[in-house]
Amino acid sequence: MKFLFKLSIGFFFVLALSGCFGEDYDVGVPTAHLDFDISSAQLTEANISWNTASEDVQQKIEDIEEFASSLEEIKVFTGQKVFLDFKENEENGGDIWTDPKITVALLKDNKRIELEIDDSREFQFPTNKGNYVLEVEFINSAGSAQYVGNVVIK
Repeated sequence: MKFLFKLSIGFFFVLALSGCFGEDYDVGVPTAHLDFDISSAQLTEANISWNTASEDVQQKIEDIEEFASSLEEIKVFTGQKVFLDFKENEENGGDIWTDPKITVALLKDNKRIELEIDDSREFQFPTNKGNYVLEVEFINSAGSAQYVGNVVIK
């Protein structure tokens, strides 16, 4: 009887653990969002090189500044702080990204201004007014994704 009890407990654990092997943690290209105090804005995908078992996305934009200038303007204030958020595309399940490397920069007239981003993904716009291209780079084991926005600093 004791043997039968141990066997049934062991069988239960094997079944419970086998369910974990069927999980699909193969995630697609995330979407990038700027979260302001009371609103948010989604950034547009630009250069993408993303390869997983279920998805292979390769997208190349030659002139980032020209491409971004055609997008809807995102108006911000000088020195404004924003949070950068990444969300999984609705078509793919899960949001498991292994320790991504994230960089943020502003582009204007072929000049690049690197912005410091903290661990909570917060960064601050500079005090220089004008039109800029916001470039966000997301790199992890599945590949890289670049996002852009047409930013006007007032």
